[in-house]
Amino acid sequence: PETVQALLNAGANANATNRFGLAPLFLACESGNAPVAEVLLKAGADPNVRLRGGETPLLTAARTGNAALLKALIANGADIHAKEKHGQTAMMWAATEGNIEAVNSLLNANAEFKTPLPSGFTPLLFAVREGHADVTIRLLKAGADVNEATHPTKPAGRGPQAGMTPLLLAVENGHFELALELVKAGANPNDQRG
Repeated sequence: PETVQALLNAGANANATNRFGLAPLFLACESGNAPVAEVLLKAGADPNVRLRGGETPLLTAARTGNAALLKALIANGADIHAKEKHGQTAMMWAATEGNIEAVNSLLNANAEFKTPLPSGFTPLLFAVREGHADVTIRLLKAGADVNEATHPTKPAGRGPQAGMTPLLLAVENGHFELALELVKAGANPNDQRG
């Protein structure tokens, strides 16, 4: 952070981009470096800058999972509902990677977590598919429906079929201990929609 501050003091642009369109804030988020991100944000780095695919620093930070970094971005105006080109959100990326601290930070900022993608996937289903029990339980405690079946509007080749529930997805992916946790949380073990 001291070196970044010295460069900024010497006139460096906090929003300059390289030939790939990456601003310094993206690089700080990719490496999970909250102190550098805070220096850049204080110097006017745009927390909502986008890459060509629509990725924002918040989505990158959600994937890397540093809670302090997420908090800094949110405190400086990062859009917690930003979506990349496929409609995925920071919450979806955090859930997929199993970054419980990122999920908690986003929930504390009131990030939306129930709306599905056209494929039917929600943050809960991403967490279940990857077998992240802590994230799954946290999303359930926040109000995700343990028995909600998917209703894809645009089925994806690897996406869930219509009627897929978190329990069925856990079993399909071999996450049997997680399936038991879902049953304990109220999942219907007799559901035959999938």
